[in-house]
Amino acid sequence: MKHFPLAKPEITQADRKAVNDVLNSQYLSRGPVVKAFENKFSQLLQINYASAVSSGTAGLIIALQALKVKKNDEVITVSFTVPATVNSILTVGAKPIMIDIEEDTLGMCPQALVQAVNDKTKAIIVVHAFGKAAQIHEIINIAKQYKIPVIEDACEAIGNQFNKKILGTLADIGVFAFYPNKQITTGEGGMLITHDEELYQKFEILKNHGRTMNGDLYDQISFGWNFRLSDINAALGLSQLQRISEIIKKRQQIAKYYSRFLQHSAQIKSPSFSSKEQKSAWFVYVIQVQNPDKIKQKLQSRNIQSGRYFAPVHLQPYYRKLFPGIKLPITEKIANQTLALPFYTQLQQGDIEIISCELFNTLKSDKIL
Repeated sequence: MKHFPLAKPEITQADRKAVNDVLNSQYLSRGPVVKAFENKFSQLLQINYASAVSSGTAGLIIALQALKVKKNDEVITVSFTVPATVNSILTVGAKPIMIDIEEDTLGMCPQALVQAVNDKTKAIIVVHAFGKAAQIHEIINIAKQYKIPVIEDACEAIGNQFNKKILGTLADIGVFAFYPNKQITTGEGGMLITHDEELYQKFEILKNHGRTMNGDLYDQISFGWNFRLSDINAALGLSQLQRISEIIKKRQQIAKYYSRFLQHSAQIKSPSFSSKEQKSAWFVYVIQVQNPDKIKQKLQSRNIQSGRYFAPVHLQPYYRKLFPGIKLPITEKIANQTLALPFYTQLQQGDIEIISCELFNTLKSDKIL
């Protein structure tokens, strides 16, 4: 039987040529391709400033530091995310305050946010889970009342819109990631975006060891990291950006195939975007179903890989020990039902039909029911 991985990047001959061109040049890092990638990305998102970094995680860390978040500060975020979101808060010495999500949006609950805000709150990280928009406008309005900056973790939302606005561009800072399962990839990499020139300048310094790179021997003016993106990685990303409209159309079509095949099962809740979310680029296709672990094992035996997105961060062994007693009922309910199906641009309609049929057969199994 054909094997279906959970994700698979689409690498074209044009992508390979772009990378080879850099390998044949004198600039493998800190060269012109990184700047070209940043410029192209900022144009796509209609944003003033974009700063490429080595990962989405690096972007979150720099974002918090640029906002002067430090030890003993609190940062409010959600548990329904990858650990990187919460890890970044600990990295800068602050305390993560994990609050519950909404069942419909899978994003931060505004009411829970109001209850969590206090004098120690120095930033809010909003996660657009699976690229689905949280109630970002309401959250930003709440943050403005308390004069708290907002970071959009839009690592899964490349190309997605909400109320005709591009996700990641609505808050003080947006963070994107280009891991191989994302809409476009650089292998490893990320991007910080902002409308604020002062924040942008901080990004540039923090990602480069805290150095201004103004040509002086003694030009380190702050603490910093080596969080730069290489020209090799940027070349791949820039090449893929050239065809992002085509990539998005393919992903939208694959999602349509899945929804068409799965709509007849009462046991499956297919993912969907609200009417306010236009041109959604589909990061993953995550269904909600009972007994997802058993289904995952059964599908694996049939050469179909699936994934559990997300295991709540507050229930991870490290964080359960560090912050015991946290209860987030909606987060835990949703996390116990989610299962990501194979999703990548090379899938054809017939592939989706095979995967769907195997899923239906699995659901009919006595062991699942």
